Amino acid sequence: MKKSALLLLVILTLNSCASILNGRQTTVKISTDRQSKIVYQKDTISINEVEIILRPNRSKKTLVITVLKDSLREDFYLKRKTSGLFWANIIHSYGVGMLVDLTNNKRFTYPHNIHFTTDSISKKIIISNKKIALLPKNTFFINTSPLQAFDFFSIPMATLGAEYFIQDNISLSAEYGIKFSNAQTGSYNISYLKDAAISYRFETKFYNIINLTKNVHLNEYVALEFREVKSQYNYNINYIEKENPNQNEYITDDFATKKTVTIVNLKYGLLVPMGKRFYLDFYSGFGIRIKKFNHINLEYDKLIHERASSDLFSIFDLDGGFRKFRDYDKKSFFNYSLGIKLGIKL
Repeated sequence: MKKSALLLLVILTLNSCASILNGRQTTVKISTDRQSKIVYQKDTISINEVEIILRPNRSKKTLVITVLKDSLREDFYLKRKTSGLFWANIIHSYGVGMLVDLTNNKRFTYPHNIHFTTDSISKKIIISNKKIALLPKNTFFINTSPLQAFDFFSIPMATLGAEYFIQDNISLSAEYGIKFSNAQTGSYNISYLKDAAISYRFETKFYNIINLTKNVHLNEYVALEFREVKSQYNYNINYIEKENPNQNEYITDDFATKKTVTIVNLKYGLLVPMGKRFYLDFYSGFGIRIKKFNHINLEYDKLIHERASSDLFSIFDLDGGFRKFRDYDKKSFFNYSLGIKLGIKL
């Protein structure tokens, strides 16, 4: 009985996300619109637009901060929140880890980014979520997508892009990519085409019209993306004739494919600065993917042929993805994008 109880305790402890991953303290970044002072735990700290970091203990208690600006004084009572890692137990351990997290304060946190400003009408100090990060007209970025060189779901490519701001917080960008490796995309006996691929990307971005992070210092954007990928490659499939079920040997069909994939996405992105010039661009989006094929010397016909049993579990499907062969005629798919770029501000 004691061993079972100990085993249960170990299982619960190892599956409690907040208790394992959250430290005893959390971080709260604070900034103001002009030179001010804050009083926190009897300490008086000078502060301006540059963020300072407080490290309060995680607790169910309300966090109290006093802001002093000129002759103004305002007390702010920041209520604790539940850490996202507490809710991660639902996915990680089907909620079992919550039983342990509920026994300690590591499940709590506070707002991570707070910016204090003075309201011009009420003449009171308030918490503002209005972006103060600005990307002015004529700003120029150069970027690349490092993970695309190791793309396991598409075609590994080396990319280079540029982004230019035609107005404050509004930019146009373009990117070019070329196949990173000359390694063949599959097995084939006859080569009809040279394995190659290129891509183009065009985007319009609108910065700082959204604030999902609640951080006034970070640049967030929504974007409309148009991307086209052109590739050509060789492959083969094995099949038998439907009207000849007793066929002992399958037919090997060598062929080549020219494929064009057109993608239109609506995206959300976030620029995370790395020093004064470098940055990371994290983005995610969804849209539509349209495929067009031009097969060369393909003799396989679904109406009269059937894939050989040795070929049924091939990941190849004439469109370079993981869908089954029967879907290769489908032209339009839902598209989801998730990625990262590394850039430099010139």
